[in-house]
Amino acid sequence: MLTYKPKTIQIDFDFFEDLYVYAARHAEPIDLQYKRITVAVKKKLDALMKHELYSLYKAGASEEIRKKAREEYLDAAGIMESFRWSEEHDVNITHDESRW
Repeated sequence: MLTYKPKTIQIDFDFFEDLYVYAARHAEPIDLQYKRITVAVKKKLDALMKHELYSLYKAGASEEIRKKAREEYLDAAGIMESFRWSEEHDVNITHDESRW
């Protein structure tokens, strides 16, 4: 069975922003297309923000920037504090293979 998957394209962020502003100014708030556009744009902006925070967390200029970006990313992703690794936990430590 074939399922329909809409095509996606990449556009410049400034153009994306202009499209949203145009739609917000010219559409009626009760218009179904306006609602679809605002939901999709909010979803996309959230994803862009999370991507930027994750990039800073991995490659920030300083330890302080990386730590702050990590906390903001985990908050934005909805990861509860009880599920987070401690700051001391280093996921990049390799296992001592001599034990095996």
